[in-house]
Amino acid sequence: MDWLDTMVGTLELWQVLTLVGVGLLSGAFGGMLGIGGGVVNIPMLTLLVGVPIHLAQAASMCVTPFVAGAAALGHHQERMVCVPLLIRLLPAAVIFLIAGVSASIWIEAWWLELIFGVFLIWVAFIHTRKLLSGVHIAPDQLAKLSWTRASVVAGCFGFGAGLLGIGGGLITVPLLGILCRLPLRQCIATSSAVMVFTSIIGAIYKNVTLGQTPDLPQWVEWWTPLEYAAWLIPSCLGSSWCAARLSHRLPLRAIRMVFVVLVLIAAWRLLV
Repeated sequence: MDWLDTMVGTLELWQVLTLVGVGLLSGAFGGMLGIGGGVVNIPMLTLLVGVPIHLAQAASMCVTPFVAGAAALGHHQERMVCVPLLIRLLPAAVIFLIAGVSASIWIEAWWLELIFGVFLIWVAFIHTRKLLSGVHIAPDQLAKLSWTRASVVAGCFGFGAGLLGIGGGLITVPLLGILCRLPLRQCIATSSAVMVFTSIIGAIYKNVTLGQTPDLPQWVEWWTPLEYAAWLIPSCLGSSWCAARLSHRLPLRAIRMVFVVLVLIAAWRLLV
């Protein structure tokens, strides 16, 4: 069977080692900074392994359910997930996620790299602002959990996550704070919880529609992203767990600075 032949290993040794390294890096940054693996996985797969960006997105989306699930479980145990808001976020998030993935299918690879490069610059800006401010000012108003506000957040999050192939936490967390007035801890927890559901649907839909992407090589099948994800998942989860435990002992400002530099380098490479 073709898919079984793929899964038992058709990658070269240097590609496998690079994938393990990318997984370790994305998991470490994710565990320490609370970001999704897609921001690291997608540009690194494209730039280091030479994977087409559409395929890199599909592989990264297969990793997200595991990363988001582990994070959401921990947040749920701390009772930080805002369940009423989660219920309001899910319907629109799923609809716009599918719309975002559908839109990405017909965007040429160089356009998608341009969009992702601009997004990485925005990510670097957000983390630079955190470096300069050093603190997060919690909203001074009561939480606002209306269907309208939740739908706006879910629409932006779902379409952005589907289009870029990321988990979407970098979109959801600030919007939940601005529009729904949630404290930062609940923003992160609720974002992780909604990603558990949307990332599974997004990964399945992205993989089964991968063959419709016009500029992908002919050898790419729906199961091809699984070969890359199979090496990313264990290394990403392992380093994320270790990094989360070490985050209280290591200098996070220095780690955030290194992350910003890496993101800017990746953005420059994608844009140039």
